[in-house]
Amino acid sequence: KNCTLIGAVAWGWDGKWYYPTDSLLAKHGYFLYWSGGQFGPPKDAYLVIDLSAGPEATTFPVIYLSAPPTEGWTDEYKTTKLVLRKIPAGNFTMGSPTNELGRDSDETQHQVTLTKDFYVGVFEVTQKQWERVMGTWPSFFTNANFRDTRPVEQISYQHIRGYSAGSGWPENNDVDADSFLGRLRAKTSLTFDLPTEAQWEYACRAGTTTALNSGKNLTDTKKCQNVAEVGRYWHNGGLDSTLDCGISHGTDKVGSYLPNQWGLYDMHGNVSEWSLDWYQKDLGSSAQTDPRGPDGDSYRVFCGGSWFYFASACRSASRDSGWVYGNPYNHVGFRLTMTVQ
Repeated sequence: KNCTLIGAVAWGWDGKWYYPTDSLLAKHGYFLYWSGGQFGPPKDAYLVIDLSAGPEATTFPVIYLSAPPTEGWTDEYKTTKLVLRKIPAGNFTMGSPTNELGRDSDETQHQVTLTKDFYVGVFEVTQKQWERVMGTWPSFFTNANFRDTRPVEQISYQHIRGYSAGSGWPENNDVDADSFLGRLRAKTSLTFDLPTEAQWEYACRAGTTTALNSGKNLTDTKKCQNVAEVGRYWHNGGLDSTLDCGISHGTDKVGSYLPNQWGLYDMHGNVSEWSLDWYQKDLGSSAQTDPRGPDGDSYRVFCGGSWFYFASACRSASRDSGWVYGNPYNHVGFRLTMTVQ
């Protein structure tokens, strides 16, 4: 964007970082970055947590990478390690246009500005990663041959953040010590959390304004090939799901579909993902900066659709909510974030 292309090199800067993706590299060749007076990709483009020592570990080591490993994100990064990508601050139009196929009435478009960079999980948190932190296997899809790399589900908002201190958002971002986030924070000394609803949609869209982050729209509200390209939903594997099924039904192995331009996988489908915010029917049309959602309710927002949903519920702007005091859902999981202070 706003760069001059010289041969195979994109040159210039417009005040934002643009990280290379496979599709960009295939189209434009190599990218150079100016960072701290030196050429090269940002050294902290990716954050990797080493969970291999398991729930009895006193610390989980953290390293930063400038680029994915040469062999790509192997199963190691979906099981015993957990990887997040740095997303640049910016602004976008949250919600959906009135003519978007499958649109719901609670998707009023409004401008949102996010003033801080943040890290977000490249993949949904998997069952093995949950076990490495918590020591348990809570998910509905229990087939031992496939569960390690499937997203964890049947975990509530309270399991992730806690029943006491963890219920305080948006007044504060505290979590219970024995929750998933409490343990992860204590063992990394980093303030990981769920994304706000605005952070989630911004990360999902990755600059797109279409219904899907592939740059495509829906062709049908129920069964749509464009959705099948980017995630697991009802009509490409969700149907006929049982607790011991393989990955041809129910949830799929994370990273099995096309990523968005920021290299994030499964933002559409597989499992819906908890956000921090309480649900509010009307987000309004006024511009917002770093929104934290309403003050309170009984329902928290989850985003992205799942294996359990039709195509329309898997759009970037689609919003759903779950009762935080009820039983956990077998189609809802989560993705980690960490806001850069």
